[in-house]
Amino acid sequence: MTYAELEALIESIALETLGGSGHFHCGNDLSLKLAVEEKGYPVVHLDPISGNRNIQSGNKTASVTIGFFEQGAVDLSAKEEQVIYARQEVVSAHFLAMLQEEDEVGDIAVRDTPVKNYTDQLLSGIACEFELKLPISLCF
Repeated sequence: MTYAELEALIESIALETLGGSGHFHCGNDLSLKLAVEEKGYPVVHLDPISGNRNIQSGNKTASVTIGFFEQGAVDLSAKEEQVIYARQEVVSAHFLAMLQEEDEVGDIAVRDTPVKNYTDQLLSGIACEFELKLPISLCF
């Protein structure tokens, strides 16, 4: 699977997960800021994917960081933060379950991190980090 194919797969699943409410973004923080200003919330944000290819073993490992965000606020109470985290954790779990159903994707071990007021747009939610092991024959 190429970088572009993996990004397209993640985008497709993210948009299906959002069900028409919100948008998908891939890129850096500056382009995320512009996308949120234009399209609003919620947003699924994919950082650029990095990876390693092991020619000998025939595998590629893609390192993925993806965030599930809604609008936060500077003055959120602890309870309001927890509500946002819980809501976005459900969205991320749905996304990951759909991703794992893909033939090329094996087991996914995820590290979740609550995020409060990320960027100037005060995005709050859950960031997920995981690696996908893909056959190298699909990487070219």
